Amino acid sequence: MMLPEGRIDGVMNAVISLCHFCELHGPSVLFVTQAFHEPDCPPAQPDVREPKSCYGNATERLLHRETTNSSAPCEACLSFSPIHRGFLSNDHEGRISYLSTQQATQHDVSTLVRQACTRSLSCEVSPGKEGPIFFGDEVRGQVLSYTFFLKDAQARGYQRWFSITVLMKDKFFLLNSWPFLVENIERIISELQAKATVVYEREQAENPQRALRLAAAYSSDGKRTSNKPSRSVLELTGNEHVFAWLHLQFTWLLKAGANRLVEKIVEGLPTPDLTVDFYNHQETEDGFTLVSAKKVHSPVLELEASASHETSQNSPVINDLRHLHEILGPIPFLSLAYCLMVGKQIVIRGQPAGLIASIANCLKMLVPRSCYQAALNSDQYLDVSQCNVLGVEPHVAVPQPSPDILRLDILQPGDQAQYNNANKYNYKTTWGDKLPSKCPTLLLMMEKAIENTKLNNSAMHYHFVALKEEWLNIAKVVRRIEHWNPGQPQDVTSLLQAMGAQEQDRGLLEFWGTSSI
Repeated sequence: MMLPEGRIDGVMNAVISLCHFCELHGPSVLFVTQAFHEPDCPPAQPDVREPKSCYGNATERLLHRETTNSSAPCEACLSFSPIHRGFLSNDHEGRISYLSTQQATQHDVSTLVRQACTRSLSCEVSPGKEGPIFFGDEVRGQVLSYTFFLKDAQARGYQRWFSITVLMKDKFFLLNSWPFLVENIERIISELQAKATVVYEREQAENPQRALRLAAAYSSDGKRTSNKPSRSVLELTGNEHVFAWLHLQFTWLLKAGANRLVEKIVEGLPTPDLTVDFYNHQETEDGFTLVSAKKVHSPVLELEASASHETSQNSPVINDLRHLHEILGPIPFLSLAYCLMVGKQIVIRGQPAGLIASIANCLKMLVPRSCYQAALNSDQYLDVSQCNVLGVEPHVAVPQPSPDILRLDILQPGDQAQYNNANKYNYKTTWGDKLPSKCPTLLLMMEKAIENTKLNNSAMHYHFVALKEEWLNIAKVVRRIEHWNPGQPQDVTSLLQAMGAQEQDRGLLEFWGTSSI
């Protein structure tokens, strides 16, 4: 099958067709627009970038198709006269030709287009027989079909049935393009319907068809001789250039449909660390919003977390997670990390502020950026809706520890000479709950990495970034399944098992999935 996939070299590789339901022949293809790419050429050819009359042998394909097509359609099924073969537009910069013809120029593509036409005007229709619908499979291609009516004073029911179909192989590309395609196809249809309505109202005013039909029904022979059984789109719209206009519209759809999406290679679902920067954008003269993407090859620190909290040069600091694990001890560290990972609030109370900031810098390495919201040096208590890591001085009143709040108190050493040594401070964790019998899988994996002395800090950091990305993707998938299939816990359980997660991971996945929205 020669139908191309997705998007290549700045053009949406799809076949856009106008179809109609003929009273004589049934569903028929009227008009097809395709894109043809310039084949790759050896770089030794000096004139390879010179403009051509067409690219991708578009006209040769047309001539070959004409020699094999000997059918004689009726007037309603005809979009081109015998002396007019089609419309051709060239994108010399992209080396692409856009060709519009009566039928697709490639036999296998033409077969798929006809199948899509038949389905769009028979079984695959939206309620009310007007509107967009998606159908397809891997064999016959993926199709977006938009069915609509055009008024016709001489048709049964005073209207004729049409559809615009977009056929391609890439299902996900087509569905991602759905809002763009539907919006612009609706615009095309609205203009066609407006033109047809003007012709219909003029004909009804000049020669009311209802009276003629009633007169014919009661005549001696009961035959209708004044009306044509089929009328072309040119007659229905009163515009002899309607197909040239459709060629321009379909060509623009193929070109713009690809330019609006930018391909990026990612492993897994997109994370907040790899999103487009929607805050730094500007409006162009054409009314478009210019959005710039963040650098793909930024340092891991920039991708993984926000800027570090500032610490004083003379202040004692906790250097990294290993240092924090050593000072707190295994159980207090696990309690602190667990509360942060499942969305509970951590209140760090004490002095100096630089030591609190260094602890916060260590903690943020445990969760994605979207799950970390800190407020340090606060002069009052802030609830978890405002921050999940709060740093305050000893005199600030804070709630008593509860199942949702863990407090880490930092007590200064008795000897003032030891104030610059973080190891000499006393660290006391108080929590109104206790660790579950089974901790989240990710937390245990991170603890194992921290205790592995053969893993240096740099390698451990990259390891944590990869782990967080993996589990953030799992959290997003689980949240989508729960949103799409509410009340189906067995589906979520099966999904968790398939992705290597367990019941003890639900709290972490729920918090991470919610925070990533």
